[in-house]
Amino acid sequence: MRKTASLFLAAVLSLTMLAGCGNSSAPAPDTSDEQTSGGQTSGEASTDAASGSDEEVTLTFLHHMGEQGKQDGLVKLAEAFHAKYPNITVEVEFLSRDDFINQYKQRVSADNAPDIINYRPFETPELIEAGLIEPLDASMFPEGIDKNCINSLSIDGVIYGVPLDVGGYGFYYNKTQLEKEGIAPESLNTRSGVLDACEKLLAAGYTPLASGYAEQWPENIIIEGQTYTGILPNNPTLFTDLMSGEKSFSDYPEFLDIIEYGQKLVGTYALVDDKAASQQASDQYAQFGRGDAVLMMQGTWAISDIRIAQEAAGNTDEFGFTVYPWCDDEDSNYMPANADDSFMISKDGKHKEEAMLFAEFCLTEEASKIWCNASGCIGALNGTLPDGADPLMEYFTDTLANHAYFFEMNPGLAGQYYQDFDKVYIESRVEGASPEEVIERWQAAYDNIRATGG
Repeated sequence: MRKTASLFLAAVLSLTMLAGCGNSSAPAPDTSDEQTSGGQTSGEASTDAASGSDEEVTLTFLHHMGEQGKQDGLVKLAEAFHAKYPNITVEVEFLSRDDFINQYKQRVSADNAPDIINYRPFETPELIEAGLIEPLDASMFPEGIDKNCINSLSIDGVIYGVPLDVGGYGFYYNKTQLEKEGIAPESLNTRSGVLDACEKLLAAGYTPLASGYAEQWPENIIIEGQTYTGILPNNPTLFTDLMSGEKSFSDYPEFLDIIEYGQKLVGTYALVDDKAASQQASDQYAQFGRGDAVLMMQGTWAISDIRIAQEAAGNTDEFGFTVYPWCDDEDSNYMPANADDSFMISKDGKHKEEAMLFAEFCLTEEASKIWCNASGCIGALNGTLPDGADPLMEYFTDTLANHAYFFEMNPGLAGQYYQDFDKVYIESRVEGASPEEVIERWQAAYDNIRATGG
């Protein structure tokens, strides 16, 4: 899910990124053990690129990652890849996630497709259906990468994405401040526990939830996270059924509680003043890291920025991490997990062989260690941890092993359906619409997409 860069930056860097793995304890759809593709094998690409001429080649990598640790990781990966293949340079372009897909389509139409894009198949099935993404051969992936990761980067048994790290999102919490107010961190494992904690914190003069909601994507994960772990596990065709019209939003009464919960988290416990309403994701990380908010709904990707803010503020509080509970049954609450930082290769890119070579490099132990040390993430390969891993990693690895659901193994929302799911929800929250009205607006938007073709 998603992180944005606030500026558009083109720098000649080598790039890399990808998404991880872990074992899901939640129900998962049946998946094939054999992943195939109809394209060129990675072995062919590697041999051709490695044994070819010394002609200078520049790869373009369109990317939307904004965290400082990950930007540092891209630089280090770029340097390591260029040292191994001096004739290949990767030009990295940071582009806002909000307009990413439109920009990509425009470049493809102009015969200027970037060689590599930082997106996942689950988020962009329309690109797969349009034949814009290169299928990958299963033989290029080392055995150390968990099948959950590969399955979540596949559509109909065909792999389209390359992972760097495993991700997920849930509640960060300030353990020191919770315990000061007599709130047990374990109480956050249920929806009622979260709401009770927020109410108590607000009454005690704290800001319960850090805000980054001037940007859309941090609020997207508020509604998406509950949907992915609350409704999707028992309804794996949820999104395809809603898009086709076979099912209506009103067929899933769970949405009513999910919407009300999300609206209260943001509207009551995060947006406590005008300053909070103007904060973006980077401000959200800093607010939590300084100790100016007790909880933060964010992903595993935020660790490095949290620690930067904490150190700068001289804050010595202890932090923890737990699931994002959608209900009061602890056994039904999971962390939405995925192959977080991942990339795909454009079928219309001008340097597919070199792009494949770069993908293969990103799947090596060398690259995994470089990436994890810089980003602070859990690697996709063998669950690689950074040297001197952050104490928060223990919380993440435990959650991945015991309370994670790899939601991207199911079909996702495509195109305008995906955009309207989040847009309608957020606009409705801003306007003060009831959960029932949100469901009506969702249904009207989806009916309109089907009627007009998008």
